[in-house]
Amino acid sequence: MPRNKSGSANGGVIGKTNKTSFGKEKQTTITSSGTHTTNTGTRLVQALLVAGGGGGAADNGGGGGGGGYLCASSIPVTGPFSVTVGAGGAGEPSPANTGGTSGNNSTIGCTNAIGGGGGGGSSPSTPAPIGTGKPGGSGGGGGRTSPNTPYPGGTGTACQGNNGGAGGTNAGYAGGGGGGGAGGVGGNDVCAGSAGPGGAGSSSSPLSSSTFAGGGGGAASCGKPGGAAGPGGGGAGGGNSSGPHPPSQGASGSAGTTNTGGGGGGSFCGTTGAAGGSGVVIVKELNKASGVWS
Repeated sequence: MPRNKSGSANGGVIGKTNKTSFGKEKQTTITSSGTHTTNTGTRLVQALLVAGGGGGAADNGGGGGGGGYLCASSIPVTGPFSVTVGAGGAGEPSPANTGGTSGNNSTIGCTNAIGGGGGGGSSPSTPAPIGTGKPGGSGGGGGRTSPNTPYPGGTGTACQGNNGGAGGTNAGYAGGGGGGGAGGVGGNDVCAGSAGPGGAGSSSSPLSSSTFAGGGGGAASCGKPGGAAGPGGGGAGGGNSSGPHPPSQGASGSAGTTNTGGGGGGSFCGTTGAAGGSGVVIVKELNKASGVWS
């Protein structure tokens, strides 16, 4: 290619000249961590990274947040590269006063989708830092509490997810907030015994029409069902639709679906919170001509 007066072979555009990528538009869905082997000439990939969902809390606590949902349009690669698929977070045992465990990140190099936040713990003995939903890709739902100020949901990560919903404020009858999802916030516990639904997931990536990273529903109490699962692999919250309070009549929450990044549901008193679902990574190897591009 003839050079212009600036000495550049790129029409005067100054910057690093990148090699041609011959990815052949090959697309691969990766469901566990390992090394991904590309076509010989691949220099660029497009990717969807979904992190592991957060675990739900026990004892009428909050649902886990959906894992971070990150669309990366251009990641430079050189030959085989490592991919981490984030595991889902564990549910909170009963009684533990820890809240649900947050999910793990999914990564390619320095590109990270953040694990979903664990659901906030519950009951009057739970201190505020544990009752608050944990931050993450999407935030976990807040746990129930007896003071008049509800425990809030955790904060979601910008461009990856949304906030969790707040828990209720009546110790004997309140429910937990729903975990946030990649496409919507988690629902609040709005009246005695009714738990917040999980936030909806997202299907915005051009690499997949499937919906991922839905939030887990909060747990309910005293004759009410748990919060609904967020579309996109979130787990439903446990509840007790039979009557007042015996733990033997209550239900555990449902786990987030494997390889969706869905948050786990919160569980009724005396039962362990549900685990979040593992994440997934989808990679497309790109064709792109040489030149100066980002």
